[in-house]
Amino acid sequence: MKARVIVAAVGLPVLVLAIIFLPAWVLGFIAGGAGVCCAWELLRCTQEGASPRISAYASVIAFCIPFLSVFYNREIVVVGLLFLLFALLFAELLLSFRRSETLELGAVTDGLLAGGVLPILLTGVVRMRLRDAGVACALLPFVVAFATDAGAYFVGISLGRHKLTPRLSPNKTVEGSVGGFAGAIVITLIYGVVLRALHLNVRFAVLGVCGFLGSLAAQLGDLSFSAIKRLYKVKDYGNLLPGHGGMLDRMDSLLWVIPLLELVTAWVPAIY
Repeated sequence: MKARVIVAAVGLPVLVLAIIFLPAWVLGFIAGGAGVCCAWELLRCTQEGASPRISAYASVIAFCIPFLSVFYNREIVVVGLLFLLFALLFAELLLSFRRSETLELGAVTDGLLAGGVLPILLTGVVRMRLRDAGVACALLPFVVAFATDAGAYFVGISLGRHKLTPRLSPNKTVEGSVGGFAGAIVITLIYGVVLRALHLNVRFAVLGVCGFLGSLAAQLGDLSFSAIKRLYKVKDYGNLLPGHGGMLDRMDSLLWVIPLLELVTAWVPAIY
């Protein structure tokens, strides 16, 4: 627990300061690095003994999608790099028929998920950073995810009695889940008050909806990546972050929260 608190206490402020004060390309670089770690960890979990070339393809594309999206037309970057990854992985599949052991389709689909889908979801924070009021928008998914985790943890510890998904995540409770929703809504609205004090326009009703939907996404993200770990019988995706596990163990909820809030706030702006 001590290591977990120290990593969170150091890592979260660094990320927040990077979003607020550093240029967008730095955020793209950070998102790209996170994408590489997530891709590598997912493939190590799902494809034991996978081809190093597949891991390399996925890792390179996972970095390039968020980073290059800062500088070039984002739709072209995403489509072009995703097609490149698609082509490389299927080339590996075709070439494997010339060897004694052919590649399984799962290696291709896992490579596309790790190197293509996950970084595209992460890139949402870069796209939000490039909007009007981009700093405040880019921070919103982190506020919601952190508030959900905090609310679920403290309410679950103090009041948790009824198991939410005992086979999937034995420590999660219904009370903790409700606490996650409440924490996300309250903290998101407080975030709106702070932004209003900084002379930004805020729609509190939309922020409340973002808190609720973002909390739902955060909890689903946590459970969905826990399901993958249960399927492959691993405790953590890695040990990069002491007390937390791997990068993917920390980013699982954000991989759902970022794209959902990007879509919601693009449809009805909450901060402008």
